[in-house]
Amino acid sequence: MQVRPAAHPDDREYKRQGHRLHMARLLIINMSIETAELFLFALVGTIPASVAALFFLVSFAAAIGFYVFFRLGLNLRFTRKNLLVPQLLVYGSIQIGFMFLAPKLSVLFLLVLVVLSGYAAIEFNPRQYTLGWLAYGVVTAAALILLGDRFSYPGHSNMEVGLVWLFFFMTLRSLTLANAGFSRLREKLLEKNRQLEHSLHRIEEMANRDYLTGVYNRRHFMGLLESELQRSARNGRPFCLVMLDLDWFKAINDGFGHPVGDAVLQRLCLLAGENLRAADQIGRIGGEEFAILLPDAALDSGYTTIDRLRAAVHAYDWGQIADGLQVSFSAGVAGYCAGDGVQTMIKRTDDALYQAKHAGRNRVQQAGFAPEDGERQAGPVPAKQADQVS
Repeated sequence: MQVRPAAHPDDREYKRQGHRLHMARLLIINMSIETAELFLFALVGTIPASVAALFFLVSFAAAIGFYVFFRLGLNLRFTRKNLLVPQLLVYGSIQIGFMFLAPKLSVLFLLVLVVLSGYAAIEFNPRQYTLGWLAYGVVTAAALILLGDRFSYPGHSNMEVGLVWLFFFMTLRSLTLANAGFSRLREKLLEKNRQLEHSLHRIEEMANRDYLTGVYNRRHFMGLLESELQRSARNGRPFCLVMLDLDWFKAINDGFGHPVGDAVLQRLCLLAGENLRAADQIGRIGGEEFAILLPDAALDSGYTTIDRLRAAVHAYDWGQIADGLQVSFSAGVAGYCAGDGVQTMIKRTDDALYQAKHAGRNRVQQAGFAPEDGERQAGPVPAKQADQVS
């Protein structure tokens, strides 16, 4: 019975354990193929049959032992749960040991060691792989020195040449499987990176957005305003800043309830999206206060754009949200002036908004135009008004 490292079958550790079992099964298959090839060499007289039988017993004991270890989940007690180093040591020792028992096949056992290194490439980092490569070189060099004159090659009969090719061909298959596993892991990693990048983008987007309306929040909008000021300072391109405040919003919340107030804020932002350009940016600065950036717009053009939005909001059938509901907004518009900073431009826009509020609401006011000096009224005053300034 397989031990699950976590209660839920979709847990990542459980999936990793499935991969470890798959690799253990692959090694059993590889050892089976190598054993069969050694028996073929024994059949044509290259090595004694007892050597092939001993390889079968030793290799299968190791392969089945590791598989059962993974199957029972005993590997989960260790820090390195894949037990890659112990497996490489065991299987590598088997290959080197049989170089002494079957010196005529030493070259073929060395070839299997190359395949084992392919499995190491899947999990080792560059430093570990380099250390393993050096250890492989030292151990194999020592083995060849100890073999001395016994080191030779399989015979030259047609059958033995064919078996050498078969051994090489099947070993190449094992190396291909290791590389295929590496490719699959790489594709999974790339896919995980794509998902992570998408998730990070979503998180960043959520961090920059107001949770209720979906428009930019105050922090992000101020960053956009700062960037727009720097751009205009460099190239002299005009832009407008708008401060927009819903009229009598406290009365809406008190009279119709906060859910209706939330719906009004959401609908206002939808109407703004329908009536503003794609390049225009809107942010929620406070409760019912919004700010809008109008890039590449002179003051008169900015005024016209916001007045069009004001008219659309005033004309909308707010009775769809609540019977008797009426909504309008007042706004101040300021155009960029050389030397403007964030605070100076916000102050001029806020002053224009203040003028629009105290001149009767439901109107747009250009910065620099005091009510008595040429205020631009934008539509009628709502029929229902409260006593306090919203």
